[in-house]
Amino acid sequence: MRASLPELLAPAGSMEAVRAAVQNGADAVYLGFGTFNARRGAKNFSAEEMREALLYCRLRGVKTNVTVNTLASDRELPALLDDVRLLLEAGADALIVQDLGAARRIHQAFPEAVLHASTQMTIHSLEGARAAKELGFSRVVLARELPLDAIRHITEHAGVETEVFVHGALCMCYSGQCGLSAVIGRRSGNRGLCAQPCRLPYGGKNNYPMSLKDLCLLPRLRALCEAGVSSLKIEGRMKRPEYVAIVTRIYAAVLREGRAPTQEEMDTLAKVFSRDGFTQGYLDDQPGPSMFGTRPAAPESGLKPLYDVAARSFAEGQECGHVPVQLHFTAHDGAPMQLQADDGTHTVCITAGVPERAQKRETTAADVEGSLRRMGGTVFNAERVTVELDSGLRIAAKQLNDLRRQTLGALTQARTTVPPVREHTQTAEMLAKHTPFSGYTVQVRTLAQITDEMAALPIQAFYVPAAQLAGHPVRAAQLASLGCTLVPVLPRIVWDREQTEVLRQLEACKTLGCTAALCGNIAQVALVQRMGLTAYGDFGLNVFNAAALDALYDMGVQRQTLSFELRLPQIRDMRKPLETELIVCGRLPLMLTENCMIAGAKGGCKRDGKGVCAKGAYYLTDRRGARFPVFREEHCRNSLYNSQPLYLERNEYQQTGITYARLLFTDETPRTALHIAQAVLDGRQPDFGAPATRGLYRRGVE
Repeated sequence: MRASLPELLAPAGSMEAVRAAVQNGADAVYLGFGTFNARRGAKNFSAEEMREALLYCRLRGVKTNVTVNTLASDRELPALLDDVRLLLEAGADALIVQDLGAARRIHQAFPEAVLHASTQMTIHSLEGARAAKELGFSRVVLARELPLDAIRHITEHAGVETEVFVHGALCMCYSGQCGLSAVIGRRSGNRGLCAQPCRLPYGGKNNYPMSLKDLCLLPRLRALCEAGVSSLKIEGRMKRPEYVAIVTRIYAAVLREGRAPTQEEMDTLAKVFSRDGFTQGYLDDQPGPSMFGTRPAAPESGLKPLYDVAARSFAEGQECGHVPVQLHFTAHDGAPMQLQADDGTHTVCITAGVPERAQKRETTAADVEGSLRRMGGTVFNAERVTVELDSGLRIAAKQLNDLRRQTLGALTQARTTVPPVREHTQTAEMLAKHTPFSGYTVQVRTLAQITDEMAALPIQAFYVPAAQLAGHPVRAAQLASLGCTLVPVLPRIVWDREQTEVLRQLEACKTLGCTAALCGNIAQVALVQRMGLTAYGDFGLNVFNAAALDALYDMGVQRQTLSFELRLPQIRDMRKPLETELIVCGRLPLMLTENCMIAGAKGGCKRDGKGVCAKGAYYLTDRRGARFPVFREEHCRNSLYNSQPLYLERNEYQQTGITYARLLFTDETPRTALHIAQAVLDGRQPDFGAPATRGLYRRGVE
């Protein structure tokens, strides 16, 4: 185990949970504030409560990371910056951010603010971590799907701190890439209000193909320490404070004692909360059916005694003596007494009155030390006490007690004083680029969907998976000869061990004459540019405001697809410094998973490309009978699409100032795709064979 242990980072959804985390051994806590945090359903904090919580932690030497990790619209960014100002002035140590635009604006306004890249940014590779560093982040919260060797590789080479989830709920979808809750119920995970539809049954009462067990990496803490991870994160801002206390206490003990957990500790964690037990399948690089589970209908018995003990650990006034101090007392004949306190960062010194000469019993050094060590009820513990005392002096106990209280009060003041916050009131914005509506693009899943008839349509670009172009060079060359502009689409998830193959595919695409590539993650922009290709940004970058477009413009992105969670008026009013694109037709992508939705808890799917998922679309059917297509992606990942196709009328999107409108084809046959494309280009509503939806473009998300 490395000499310096990683911090233990605990959740806090209330002031009680803050005390629970701190008094049970957390080195840091993460909290939510206002409307810009990804757990808006938690109790969270008012402004006054947040100040109290930050002060409480600051005094005890516990770091505070505050979540500002949702997407914000242009109109919301000023309010977000107001929240940030309050947090920084109150002493928040770091801000956890998802939105590229929010990160840019925070850095411009508060250049000394410490930013952590939220797991919602879907950072899962060394290139992604380095891109986050270039954007000003000092820490990245890695995707929960990563195995240990990937975590170690990123940590060793990225040049930023890494934070890893070690306990709590697992989302089925890669964080930041889920649109399921938003599209079917307007409750956006990217806006902090996920309704967790993945926990519901699909295709039958007892079939839960998207409900994963909770994560528990307690037995693997040593391996994560040796990998160099900076922070071990417990999930649970929606959980009660007793849960926070119990889980934090167990993890703190195992981490600091450098040992394996006991069976009793594992049983306690399972009793407090689990879904058919725990999993560490992702860390062990073994996703599969064993990772799935559901929460029992009735809670486990015997929780009350556990909760009662936990509650006592963080009751009001309960203190564990978090802050070790060194005290040095001096008293010389005829001179004022002095007490100096040093906590390793701050040093304070208080002077008191001149001691009297002893008439009977003189005060000894042992008397002084005994009095000064009485720190019960404070956050301090006397690690070392030294005394310089002339003989023949008498010092009253009250004098020593008063001197100790004054000195610790001064040290408290020093520890809780927040340095002035430097703010820049002027921020630079890119000039708007007035690009008229320039036509349509088409995205396909297979090259076969681009027939010669489709190629003859006035389509500005065809987005095709890089693997499809590289795997069918003859057909790709034929399409290029017909005048088609082919743009390879990179997988949104590319682990470091998969990057070589993707680069090979891109090289093959360059040979075919491709000059640009569609990037679904910040990791891919620099990679594409190093290959001499132009970077286009896809919907996976979650662009929700003009400041995000500014950030991507700075990165060299020349065309960016906007979030399909935006409303049309928001898109219209958005300043656009580069070409923009909008998905206007087709099934919207709702989830991207490392685990197999097709196999689910029942098994039967092979991770070798030969299972049922390799044979085309598979469908999950919800309780209302809606059928959601699921496709196998490269490396046996899954993508889930909406049950209804999207269709916007031409006049709806052409007035928003976008440059291109995209038609997205998934499970359509080549003939159906052709008919839909012809209808859209003619300004007619296509015959989808099923009712269409306008998605979120009119109704928006909460």
